[in-house]
Amino acid sequence: MLQEERYKKIQEILKQNESVKVTELVQVLNVSIDTVRRDLENMESKKLLKRVHGGAILAADHGDRNAFSYRENKNKDKKMELAQLACEYVSEGQAIALNAGTTNLEIAKKLSENFERLTIISNGLRIIEHFSNKPGFTVIVPGGILDHEEYALYGKKCEEEITGYNIDQAFISINAISIDKGLTDFRIHEIDIIKAMMSCARQKNVAADSSKFEKVSYMNVCPLTQIDRIITDSTVNEDIVKMYKDSGISVSYKKG
Repeated sequence: MLQEERYKKIQEILKQNESVKVTELVQVLNVSIDTVRRDLENMESKKLLKRVHGGAILAADHGDRNAFSYRENKNKDKKMELAQLACEYVSEGQAIALNAGTTNLEIAKKLSENFERLTIISNGLRIIEHFSNKPGFTVIVPGGILDHEEYALYGKKCEEEITGYNIDQAFISINAISIDKGLTDFRIHEIDIIKAMMSCARQKNVAADSSKFEKVSYMNVCPLTQIDRIITDSTVNEDIVKMYKDSGISVSYKKG
């Protein structure tokens, strides 16, 4: 792939996802890590993006932060709102699966506030720490390899441990949703973790704020027919909701 083609691809990814990691670009562009770093350096000099620790974000955003921290603060109010709604699908004593992600980080906070007895299984280290003061919770941490930028565990061992449990509710934090492509994401290591959680869950809930609809990231996860509902926030476009419901997809949100 020529340099200009790589630049175009990187810009496309940032337009869709607003942030990207160096390790992911190595896989997508099929080039060395040194080549990716040079590309990001050159693109930053042209004000096409801003480099952060471990990757890059859109050029309009500034600050000394990594890609995860950038996403954590993006649409935070929307994530908090849908997280409260997610709790309505949970009952005391249930087993809950939460994959790594900034939306599930907000759901973890709300679960901790609203329940006294749950079993939690998660590969997200930032998620797990929110249950450290809940002695009534059983928290299961599957073993795996650490993704330093995403604060998450991944790998075959992690997937195998997850599938050994029977889950009542899985909440899937995802990067993009569309009618045509279903669930898609840019986090290479997270795809198989998501599939593992969905394979052993009785109810499969996608937690995604309204900015995620009708967008496509570069790795396929599954079609929408494999999920039970999408939980989102009240600013979601009503025409989009109708389009999804007409396609047989359940969308839950608080109407204003």
